[in-house]
Amino acid sequence: MYDRYADMEKFITDPDKLQIVNGSEVYISSEYDYDIAVDLQGRVEDFEQLKPFIILVAKSICELDNTVQKFEYQHNWIALSPLILLSEPPFYYDIETVFINDPYIILKYWGTEEDRDFDVVFEFKNGKFVLRNFDTVRDIPED
Repeated sequence: MYDRYADMEKFITDPDKLQIVNGSEVYISSEYDYDIAVDLQGRVEDFEQLKPFIILVAKSICELDNTVQKFEYQHNWIALSPLILLSEPPFYYDIETVFINDPYIILKYWGTEEDRDFDVVFEFKNGKFVLRNFDTVRDIPED
């Protein structure tokens, strides 16, 4: 399941093409592709200043999603029998919305097999995204 969001042609990476819709959402991938939006949540007035960061997030989505899947695999699949482990375990969640709360971004995942959602928090620190929270797991150390 890794590299699910690797096709950069399906993302909007030109700041001039970003636009606000529905009052506070900025689509970084159309509904015909991955259907991912950034919700500015009261930061609409900062839209122009946030454009470079929104583009960075769009370009980093694949890497961020891979980190989420690896974390989930290491903490939920590791206890299962080695006989049923897969080289790429199924991950039944898709990114729906990204929230920006400097220096953090929050990825909201929605279930594709069950009616469940959860948030994953990354901190943008020293030029890279660091996983901080995964659903109910908080304060994840950098290493």
